[in-house]
Amino acid sequence: MAIHHRPEEPPELLHRVCPSSGRPIDLVHLARHTMGDKDMEAHMLGLFARQARLCVNQLCGSAIKIRKADRVKVVHTLKCSATSVGAFGVSKVAESLEHNPNDGFLREALADAVIDVENFISGLSR
Repeated sequence: MAIHHRPEEPPELLHRVCPSSGRPIDLVHLARHTMGDKDMEAHMLGLFARQARLCVNQLCGSAIKIRKADRVKVVHTLKCSATSVGAFGVSKVAESLEHNPNDGFLREALADAVIDVENFISGLSR
């Protein structure tokens, strides 16, 4: 299903003007991409939460050392997944880390952003 945008509002800026864009997950964005199907939303959020945790463990785990190229692939995967579910805070940090894959501060910021999303998703299921 194609989403039509007004010419004065570029698609990449839509999440910034969305009423729920201040939350860890932009629920309006998610609802738009799932056509309002709550079961699909829950399924996508569950998949994202598991994938995000795996990615953070690969990037930040003290026992795991991965090559820079592999680190960039993991970060890129997380960035794209985060964007698809409306986790724009995670996506933004992941994009920065994609350009600076050895930055420990950004890895910590990404882990914190993922924790915020996990807590938000957990709160939705209560």
